[in-house]
Amino acid sequence: MKSSRERVGSRREFLRAGARGGLLCLLVAASRLAARSGRAAGERCVNRGICRGCAVFASCGLPQALSAKAAQSGG
Repeated sequence: MKSSRERVGSRREFLRAGARGGLLCLLVAASRLAARSGRAAGERCVNRGICRGCAVFASCGLPQALSAKAAQSGG
């Protein structure tokens, strides 16, 4: 049978692992929420990711268009 010290260490490790897993789940959920809120609901690329010459480029909020806008402005 294990001594009380070994059980306490094992319990602590179990709680630490549970806390790490919970924090990981929160981190994944927060990153998904942040990625989803970056674009308007149902917004899709109408030009297959080619931003140059696109008719909706000025109002597009997709990540590739935002990157192209930043590159054009020199930022």
